[in-house]
Amino acid sequence: MSRPSLEPFLSARAVAVVGASTDPSKVGGSVLANLVAGGFPGRVVPVNARHAIVQGLRAVPSLLDVPEPLDLAVVAVPAPDVLPTLQQCVARAIAGAVVISAGFREAGPEGKAREAELRRWLRGQPLRVVGPNCLGWMRPAARLNLTFAPGMPRPGTLGFLSHSGALCTAILDWSRDHPVGFSLFASLGNQADVSETDVIAALAEDSETRVILGYLEGVADGRAFFEALGAAAARKPCVLLKAGRSAEGARAVSSHTGALAGSDRAFDAAVRQAGAVRVDTLEELFDVARVLVPGRAPAGRRVLVITNGGGLGILATDAARDAGLEVTPSSEEIRAGLRAVLPRHAATGNPVDLIGDATPARYRAALEALAGDPAALVVMLAPQAATDAAGIARAVLSATRDRTGPVLAVLAGGARVRPGVVALEDAGIPCYPFPERAVRALGHATRLADRRGRRAPPAPAPPVDPAALAPALASARAAGTLGLLDGAPLLAAYGIATVPALLAKTPEAAAEAARALGRVALKIVSPDISHKTDVGGVVLDVAGPAAARDAAAEMLTRVAAARPQARLTGVLVQAMARPGAHELLLGTVRDAQFGPLVVVGFGGIYVEVLKDTATRLAPVSIAEAREMLGELRMAPALRGARGRPPVDLDALADAMHRFSRLAAETPGLVELEINPLLAYPTGVAALDVRGRLDHEEES
Repeated sequence: MSRPSLEPFLSARAVAVVGASTDPSKVGGSVLANLVAGGFPGRVVPVNARHAIVQGLRAVPSLLDVPEPLDLAVVAVPAPDVLPTLQQCVARAIAGAVVISAGFREAGPEGKAREAELRRWLRGQPLRVVGPNCLGWMRPAARLNLTFAPGMPRPGTLGFLSHSGALCTAILDWSRDHPVGFSLFASLGNQADVSETDVIAALAEDSETRVILGYLEGVADGRAFFEALGAAAARKPCVLLKAGRSAEGARAVSSHTGALAGSDRAFDAAVRQAGAVRVDTLEELFDVARVLVPGRAPAGRRVLVITNGGGLGILATDAARDAGLEVTPSSEEIRAGLRAVLPRHAATGNPVDLIGDATPARYRAALEALAGDPAALVVMLAPQAATDAAGIARAVLSATRDRTGPVLAVLAGGARVRPGVVALEDAGIPCYPFPERAVRALGHATRLADRRGRRAPPAPAPPVDPAALAPALASARAAGTLGLLDGAPLLAAYGIATVPALLAKTPEAAAEAARALGRVALKIVSPDISHKTDVGGVVLDVAGPAAARDAAAEMLTRVAAARPQARLTGVLVQAMARPGAHELLLGTVRDAQFGPLVVVGFGGIYVEVLKDTATRLAPVSIAEAREMLGELRMAPALRGARGRPPVDLDALADAMHRFSRLAAETPGLVELEINPLLAYPTGVAALDVRGRLDHEEES
């Protein structure tokens, strides 16, 4: 059942402050003081059982004593009183509450039990709750400050949500000295009800919000978050900063896939697939936001750098290449126009170097000559003795007024360039103190525009053979731990080919299998042995039944001696794979938050060493599979290199798509891995398979 919307939080007209204090230094008093000082035009009702007047306003002893309708309640009472207060909210038909009170799961076992009780009660209630243990909620354009943080940020188009209240107070303080305005500023606290997913969905619908920003420390429900983020990113740019990249946060599982696909990579995959972008630092979060607010979307990866100093131009060029941007000259026609208006020693390539004594008129002339080039602009200035920073800023504004692509400025310096910085930022052009920050922000904005532009509806699911799938699933579930023989029928039901193989429990059976398959490889089969080569459990290119019988007998003896405790099921006799393949890994693992992930990578047995992989949430479309392959460092090898022909990328992407459907549609599949997956100039085939199913989880 869907929960009520967050509209009351966005358009409140009447607010009660429960726990309002006569002392503005206390939390409840601070919230009330901020709400009044912020100029909220609606009705404000203090709730205080001991005072009839609180900070000059008529108070009531409880919410039940308020005769008029209320939209929101801010709750700043001791933790044991929070639930009774929220029950009064429901009795009074109040649609939303911001619970600032602490003393919940962050406060030890008693607080954890208190929060669990609160969560249980909230299920199915008509009341939406932000918090507990949060800084609160701000809607600047409505003059609504429901926090204990002093002051109100300037109104704007950035919708910001955060899992950290302390971080919020720092950003609020920082924003007062920077041209950053917010449509919403929300601290979510313990998220007993309203989560980051709810707020992202609300901001997607909010007409005041142009860009969605978030600082996250996790997600409450990975798949719901992914769906909400995808819907929001289709409408507005979404930029996220998530803490917790460390390896300590990754799950330890038995396969290569699990080792390579930690929960942080799952978050990365979700953000990428949704059409959003993730940044690494708080500085980057707002640097990118300032590029996005003017609404000038990059038309491609080209960037034009205009500077009055060669060093700045070189730094910007290096940073642009690191950010995946292209620094290439304009057309010869445009360059001729530049030569006509610039001094003889000026550089008209890219960067365009106007020379140190560049005047406002020279900046204007150069930018007007570049008017026909749609690339993003980074206009830079290093102060010289006669530099007129304010005049140059006015020239930039005049000459770029009609540009549709992004315009960024870098005014390197301090007090000498400050008048120019103020003029540019007041007019909506983001200004940075150093080239690297500007170009890195532009790179993120470009990547974001590219992802949003390439999002497409998912391709139809591949045909599955239901007659083959049911017994394959039953067999796999009975086995629990899968090898090639158990996994091959499951792959076959989804149309993924495997290299033919038979199980031989005796050397004589190995001979018969070799008679049927031709030249073969022998591999030990044991639920207790993961790395067969380490115990002499692999023999390649065996020709003929007699050789297969002898090799199987020797292998069984050798492995029994090396691993006397291991259970030996027999020997896998497999047709020798045709030569000329690239070896890849194709795997899936079930992430606790996001569900099944798909990982593709280079390396075969060395995949964990090379770590050349790409990850997505399952299922992936064929187009997304092609993107994953293109992200690999070894991608050029797939397209043909050093005399080797290209692999069949269509067949490879199709196999990845089919495998991802298997991952998404198989209940209880904990992990499954094809390693290696052989990619040929024509077709692909799985050489080995391993995996695990959960016996408990059945459809």
